[in-house]
Amino acid sequence: MSDEDRMTLAPTEIYGRSDEEQQNGPKIWRRKTEAPPGNCLVYSLTIIVIVFAVCLILSIIFLRISKPEIETVSISTRDLLFSGNSSNPYFNATLVSDISIRNSNFGAFEFEDSSLRIVYADHGAVGETTIGGRRVEAHKTVRVTGIEAEIGSFRLLNTRGLDSDLRSGFLELTSVAEVRGRIKVMGRRKWKIGVMSCTMRLNLNGRFIQNLLCD
Repeated sequence: MSDEDRMTLAPTEIYGRSDEEQQNGPKIWRRKTEAPPGNCLVYSLTIIVIVFAVCLILSIIFLRISKPEIETVSISTRDLLFSGNSSNPYFNATLVSDISIRNSNFGAFEFEDSSLRIVYADHGAVGETTIGGRRVEAHKTVRVTGIEAEIGSFRLLNTRGLDSDLRSGFLELTSVAEVRGRIKVMGRRKWKIGVMSCTMRLNLNGRFIQNLLCD
């Protein structure tokens, strides 16, 4: 057999591993199970923000203090007398009112004695009475009944146009009241003033109140 027909089975070159590979061996990749410190900081800040938001929402709901709502529920007349005589026009009557006071807060509302005034058009007050002080519990509505106010034209300094209004059979009146008291919510006390303004028309011939409207 000639030398050309012989096959060389051994590699002509031998590649050895580097010294690093020989010393450290092959690299093995493992999944990391511990979260990096940066992620822990993000989680902590997120929890703090959520807790702060919840506390803020609760404080807005429970600590917000709003003024009480007051309105006239019904009003009637009694002992009505009037005259449209141009030389001596006058009217006298007793108005009997029922009002409601609504407290929408999470704490009780305690108010002092307050005044209720009856005003005739833009001429001024023609009567005044007192609303007795009391306590309205949280999220409750109290109805105060039988509030009597004596009204009369003798209180007016200016009676211009009164005779024509009396002859028409109608008087435009307004009832105005301010109820001032304290509301206590979770240790906080705050003064609040509830304001009522109701317009109405006194029907002289029918002797009743009509078109009652409260703001």
